[in-house]
This record gives sequence, structure tokens and C-alpha cells, in this order.
Amino acid sequence: MEELPLNQEVREILQARSALRVAVFLREKSPLYPLEGNEGVARACSTLLVDPADSRAKLLSIWKVHRMTIFTFDLWNEAYNWATAHHKTNLPVILVDYGKRLSYVRVGSQKLRDEVNGFVANQHRLHGWDARPPYYQDQTTSVPTYLNPRDQGLVQPDGTVRRM
Repeated sequence: MEELPLNQEVREILQARSALRVAVFLREKSPLYPLEGNEGVARACSTLLVDPADSRAKLLSIWKVHRMTIFTFDLWNEAYNWATAHHKTNLPVILVDYGKRLSYVRVGSQKLRDEVNGFVANQHRLHGWDARPPYYQDQTTSVPTYLNPRDQGLVQPDGTVRRM
């Protein structure tokens, strides 16, 4: 796969070396689709010209949906605290989208930023106090279940967890 160009806005955010979140879309027809977990993080870091160790890349969630797997991870986020990560943050988001013919990197809009940061917070909330990142959610087979959510208000009378 050829190297993806990084626009000026992406380069500036990366050069600042400030906390940010990366969302990686691996589309089913992409040659990179088989990548798993930290392989996906390593590939995205390579695309972003960032050293995973130096940037303290931390894989937070893997979300498998129909025709796509989405990885989210943080870079340079020294303020990350697992115990409070269920609260929403407003980290900048860079989207790395690997498709079959078209792949690109861009800074996420405020809408994407809200969705990605909200999703990560919800994963911490739903998976509860006993689980640690990376959180895995597969929505291609059955409805995800959460055994011990942080917010007991999500638990229904029948013991199932209300989806957010």
C-alpha cells in the first residue's frame, strides 16, 4: 500500500505532540483489513510518521461492525486515567481511513470528535471496573453484553444492560 499524504492541519497537530485520539477505519475490502489490535495501531502510527513507543500509543477500543473494524487509540495522552476515562473528553481526533481504492488521513470534525470521544467513554462505562483497555465490541454476530458496567443505572430489571 502506498504512503498516504498528510495535509498541513494533520502535520501541525502531530508536530505539537499534544494528547490526541486516533480513529482507524479498516474497511472490509482494504488489504489491511486482517490487521488486529496493536498491528493496526502500528500501521496507523507508521502512516502518521509517529513512533508508537515515543508517542506512548495506547489502544483503547476495537469495534467490529458490518464491513469495517474501527480501532481507537491515544497518542501523547499523559492525562489518561483509566478510573475517570468513562467521563467524556474533548481530545482532537485524527481519522485514518483505509479503504480498497481510496485511503486518507484527516483531522476529525467536531461531530466526529464528539462521536469518537463519546464512544471511548461509553466503552469504559459499559465494560466496567473489572475490564481494562483495549475494549473489544463485536456487533457482527450477537448483541454485545456487559457483565459489570460502571453505571448500574444501565442495568435493566432482567439483568441485561441498556445499550447507549
